[in-house]
Amino acid sequence: MKDNGEILIVDDTVASLDLLAELLMQAGYEVRLAPNGHMALRSANECPPELILLDVRMPGIDGFEVCRQLKAAEKTRDIPIIFLSALNETTNKVTGLSLGAVDYIAKPYQTEEVLARVRTHIELHRLRFDLGKRVDERTEQLNQSQNRLRNSHKRLRELTAFLQTVREDERTAIARELHDELGQALTALRIDLGWLRNKCADLGATVVDRIVTAHGLTKRTIDTLHRISEGLRPGMLDVLGLAAAIEHHVDEFRERSGIECALTMNRDEFELDNGLAITLFRVVQEATTNILRHSGASHVTILLIGTEAHICLDIEDNGCGFDTSAHSNKYGLLGMQERVNMFGGEIRIDSQPDAGTRIHIKLPIQRENRS
Repeated sequence: MKDNGEILIVDDTVASLDLLAELLMQAGYEVRLAPNGHMALRSANECPPELILLDVRMPGIDGFEVCRQLKAAEKTRDIPIIFLSALNETTNKVTGLSLGAVDYIAKPYQTEEVLARVRTHIELHRLRFDLGKRVDERTEQLNQSQNRLRNSHKRLRELTAFLQTVREDERTAIARELHDELGQALTALRIDLGWLRNKCADLGATVVDRIVTAHGLTKRTIDTLHRISEGLRPGMLDVLGLAAAIEHHVDEFRERSGIECALTMNRDEFELDNGLAITLFRVVQEATTNILRHSGASHVTILLIGTEAHICLDIEDNGCGFDTSAHSNKYGLLGMQERVNMFGGEIRIDSQPDAGTRIHIKLPIQRENRS
């Protein structure tokens, strides 16, 4: 194909065909000829040209019908069409343009006008083609980048899930060691100190007071150890389930903080995948810790509702609130969001200064495999 472009001329008048062909070939265009509408359609479908010069009045299929069929076919619909016709009434021009033609030149035409319009529309067609090609290339690049990003996010989520599992396993191991080893040792020590307190009354008040002090310190250490162990991995979560673990945590939070906390659950127990149960408990744990440290709240409401398909957790306080956009990168919030996202859930944190905070979480239920 010549650089200037390939043009299909459709006209039932031989003299007009020859004149236009000679004119365009001298201008450097490659020309194909079609003396009627049927041949024009066949030629355009076999090898689409860059431009079609189309007469209106022809026997059989007229130019308007040829244009209509070309624009209806996917292979030829983007070919620019210029009507060349002695029908120069406005209605004919409007009809031609409404069918998808890019231009309408009335006969008799000026040579310079035809060449100028042909050149313009071929250049526009090439620009559109190049632009479309670039758009397709950029779209493909964007799709590839999005696929790589999705894969990276997937791998990151998988890594996060793995790290969360490892961390929970480590917490469980440490909690077990604290409870079974150190806890038992301290309990034995407290029992021995209690025995000594009863046996050393004859040694004087000073010795007894020291033993009583040591006994009290040991008891407080055991209580602290128990609290740390429960924070690392609540035994109730494994033994009695999520509902009992959250209820126990809320009772301790209420006693430790003095903040009134209302807990509502629609079930006595939730049959959940172990990882999902841990996630919900950790969110409650993190949220109540943040409330105690930062909110200044006097009342907290926790609502846990389970359905067949989802489990929803709402935690709301009447504290000082905060600007969510300014605190979106806080590790506590990010940790909650990552835990929820890891299980395909949704989390929404609504808060404003002096207007309290509400955390809403919705997670799809994954049944634990008990086979």
